[in-house]
Amino acid sequence: MESTNPDLPVPLSDAARQAVARICARIAGDLPVTSQEIVRRIRAEIPDYALVPEEDHRRFVLDQGRMLLTGIAEQSAPRDEEIAHARELGRRRAQQGLSIELLLGAYHINYREVWNMILRQATADEPEHVGELTYLVALIWSWFRILMGSASDAYGEELRRAQVTRATLAHRMFAALTADPVEADAAAPLAQALGYEPEGAFQALCLPAEDWPEDRTEQLRHRLAALPGELHCATVGTRLLVLGQRHDQDTVTAAVTAAAPPESGGAVGVGLPRTGLAGAADSITDAAQALSQAGGRCEVVRFADTWLAASLDEQADRLAPLFTKAVATARTDGHLAEAVVAFADHGLSVAAAARALHLHPNSLAYRLSRWHELTEFDPRSGDGLMASLVVLRLYRPARPIPVTRRRS
Repeated sequence: MESTNPDLPVPLSDAARQAVARICARIAGDLPVTSQEIVRRIRAEIPDYALVPEEDHRRFVLDQGRMLLTGIAEQSAPRDEEIAHARELGRRRAQQGLSIELLLGAYHINYREVWNMILRQATADEPEHVGELTYLVALIWSWFRILMGSASDAYGEELRRAQVTRATLAHRMFAALTADPVEADAAAPLAQALGYEPEGAFQALCLPAEDWPEDRTEQLRHRLAALPGELHCATVGTRLLVLGQRHDQDTVTAAVTAAAPPESGGAVGVGLPRTGLAGAADSITDAAQALSQAGGRCEVVRFADTWLAASLDEQADRLAPLFTKAVATARTDGHLAEAVVAFADHGLSVAAAARALHLHPNSLAYRLSRWHELTEFDPRSGDGLMASLVVLRLYRPARPIPVTRRRS
């Protein structure tokens, strides 16, 4: 009578079944030794299996071999015990950071080596039945398909569970670091659980949360997980925060901008690298303040470049009366503001600034003087130049800061 399972072979003759049982018993007796050779082959062909502790690897390969040989000897499909074993393997390899492709490759090598042992043993001891062994291919393929499917399902479940756990831990840690006052003691165990070194250097990036729906944030998590270093992201309030350690700043920034939704502004604020969890909190503040300087533009703004205006940003309304005339002048006479910026950017050289703006030096000098006259800030003096630059960087044209009209 033929098997009703299309994946299983036509049953072998009684003599062949007995031969297969004898072959499997002999191989199983040597398996504690031969399984070590299979482990060596897997680790040689798949170097990333170094992520898996060797003793753990040997145990699973030995158990797999015994289960498979029992199934072949009995001409049976995998039972609940074998399926549970495969699911445990899938979960374990996901926890160890091995890719599903490598897990599949290791399964293939293990099954290949067991099949080769069966062929060698049959050729040596049961040559008259070697031809009938081709019927075992369907059985072995059935085992491979069923167990790999179970291992893959468990692998995916474990990854999703771990992702949710990491996202939750990151949110709790970032909430502690952005609390007032900062809750560094509460953040410390969360940082360790996420793989950070609490006393190490941290660097934060800040993005507008409204630009990052959950599906896009999840894509960003996958991108960050593939980069060197320890990188996690989570939304806190109106900001999506990324906190990195042992990473390359430019690589991470590029990954973030590449993952940004096409319809968003793609603005990113980058904080300074700072030490310890208190430093991580300061870096988050840096990044948030740098982001405020983007003004909705699609650009990466680094606190190191905009620290003055970024630090004063929250004081802009309070300081506005000091700069009423200068703000009005900048908004009505943009060419004067342009001259001040060029003068500052070209080593306080009138000639160099004039060349940059395609002006005669006398015209550039006139514009600086006119700025001084209208604003009362002399850009040729240290204090006057600093005040002028604060005006031009802090009170951007797009900023809705009310300006008192100048008296005639």
